[in-house]
Amino acid sequence: MLPTGVRQKAAWRSLSLGLLGAIAVVAAPAIAEIIPVGLEGLELPPMAEADQARLEALLGVQQIDVLSTLSPDRTTLVIAVSSRVFPEERRLHFLNIRTGELSDALALEYDLISPDLPLRWIDNDTLRYVQQDPYGPWEIITLNRETEIASRTSVYPTQPEDGEVLGMAPDFSKFAVRVYGETEDIIYIVFLPSLRRLEVARLPEDLEIRPPSWSASGNQVALVMASGEERRLYDRTPNAASLADPVVQDALGRLAPDENPFYQHSTVRVFDFSQPEPLRLELMTPDHGGDPFAEASLSADGNRLLVKRYRPSQVAGRPYPSYAFPESAYFDLYHLDGIRLDTIAADALRGPTESAGQFLGDDRLLFWSAEGLNRHLHLYDLDTRTLTPLPLPPGSVDPASIVASENGSTLVYGFSSVTQPPELFAIDLAGEGEPRSLTTINAAVADSNRVRMDVVNFSAGQDGASATRQGFLIQPASSAFPPQGVPIVLWQQGGPGFSMTNEFATEVEMPLNLLPNFGLAVLVVPLSGREGFGPELYRALAEGQNFGRIDVREGADIIRQMIQQGWTTAAQVGVTGCSYGGYYTAQMMAQFPRLVAAANLQCSLLDTLTEWQLGYSSLLSYLMGQTPMEAPNSYIQASPLYNAAAMRTPALLFHGSDDFLQVDVARNFHDALELADIPVTLYEFEGVGHSLYGSGYQPQAAQLQIEFFRQYLRP
Repeated sequence: MLPTGVRQKAAWRSLSLGLLGAIAVVAAPAIAEIIPVGLEGLELPPMAEADQARLEALLGVQQIDVLSTLSPDRTTLVIAVSSRVFPEERRLHFLNIRTGELSDALALEYDLISPDLPLRWIDNDTLRYVQQDPYGPWEIITLNRETEIASRTSVYPTQPEDGEVLGMAPDFSKFAVRVYGETEDIIYIVFLPSLRRLEVARLPEDLEIRPPSWSASGNQVALVMASGEERRLYDRTPNAASLADPVVQDALGRLAPDENPFYQHSTVRVFDFSQPEPLRLELMTPDHGGDPFAEASLSADGNRLLVKRYRPSQVAGRPYPSYAFPESAYFDLYHLDGIRLDTIAADALRGPTESAGQFLGDDRLLFWSAEGLNRHLHLYDLDTRTLTPLPLPPGSVDPASIVASENGSTLVYGFSSVTQPPELFAIDLAGEGEPRSLTTINAAVADSNRVRMDVVNFSAGQDGASATRQGFLIQPASSAFPPQGVPIVLWQQGGPGFSMTNEFATEVEMPLNLLPNFGLAVLVVPLSGREGFGPELYRALAEGQNFGRIDVREGADIIRQMIQQGWTTAAQVGVTGCSYGGYYTAQMMAQFPRLVAAANLQCSLLDTLTEWQLGYSSLLSYLMGQTPMEAPNSYIQASPLYNAAAMRTPALLFHGSDDFLQVDVARNFHDALELADIPVTLYEFEGVGHSLYGSGYQPQAAQLQIEFFRQYLRP
């Protein structure tokens, strides 16, 4: 649970008062201390005036979200602009994509609470959307932006019934609803205005249903049942995980396909409500190639279906593949008569979690995916069967802010890089196809951002061989490349599994633009276990006894190469990250205690034994290949908490009091470092969950992180 707006504003006010001053003064740290950070904020020594101004400017970066379809005249979008530090401070605007003009959407400010996106334009002045009323019922709201008149239609069951609306047809003629049950959930289509409902699926335990995909008319809908994260993953209990759970057995590779629900029940169903028998197409994994389904997209005319499919992980030495933890993806194209028209298995699209496709007009598909150091867009021509990347610069597309016109001629998307703060861009696909900027919302941030980015390559050992690892080094803009004798902080993303791409970020969890603007270079290198570099690298952490080791060794190899090349010294290398990135930081401290001079651990996994019992038992089972009952020593060796005696690196810890990774474990880790006479400070942030992102504590944590690395990474 993140702090409330009142708490966030109080924290910011406390910081602003504490930062006033012209000279940075850092008090000598105690060798060990746990500091609670409560509602009143934290008193910090003042930063230099120039540093304070730059920090406030960089943390003023705005998040831009596209909320609507493009209006019928292809001119207008509804967008939300919000502070990353205070996300509740949101402003809604109408954006004219031809002129870039923003106008306030005041009529939406008070009514838009938790909509089922996207908002849809009924005509050039009228929007319609669905959202859950704060008191329970779902409402269909129609709003005219010129007259500012709104109408509401409430939809709700008359008998007690728990559930959720999964999605609304584009013409608002029907919606999909999930009704919760004790052993299985039921999926219904509810027809309007009759309120008749039709059962279309039953959802076995441990499976999830993806958001429905509709045709333009709303007559056809595609539903995908697939494996998902464990239920109640973030609701920790004192009850131990069950070794017999199918998700754990699947993760261990011990569940035969004929007994595996993620294989047997992975299904795509397409319904055509214009037909007497609505079920038009059903694809089940055992009968259609054996690879489970991930998600689907219907063509506008409702006659073709694009399906994303997972290739299960086959880890060496395990009897059966894991379907809940796939290693790659590809796409199949079907006609609703059941004929497979095409298979799209391009390397650029094989990321299992960070790839998706949709129809773009009648003859093309649009894909987004993480590949290497970028997250880009591709067009697929259905006639020539060719995949072509759009002409984007290095950087990352925001997949949640992609919208296209109905005919596919105009494409709008969010984009950023370490040298480009987030903005919206457009491409005219019927013309030259070059991106053009639509917004300048973060122009002030761009003026304050003084960094350079250089692509770098290293060799990293793997099973006695040498493999190339590509990344990028972010430095102050005036720095030379290659660098000579400068402080460098190695950063690792949470996960594991997520990509590490070139994007703008000023949060302490991802300080790509934060630290370099204050004289501290940041090195980003995706290592084993990361998406965007193929299935072998992606599943590498689960092979053998690699978890908690192989990527740490690769990072150590890279640090040694930087030292050998004179880029830095062992006294100038730091490491940081949140969640799995925090785990990585702690493992680096344990395995290479003399190689890193300072470590900032955030929202960290520190005890795999506790996490298996109370948390993400399936993921740890997949990564370890065994359970703690079978291999307790392996879990102990993979837990930084039990290896603190080997550590020598001064540490700064950030942890939220409400993090699902228990703060008690972070306290114990702090105490273990204290016993080893290691300088360590734990800041425990009240009311914060997993990471400080979106909390009012972010400015204070940023100052602490900057000054910590400045103190310990000396020239």
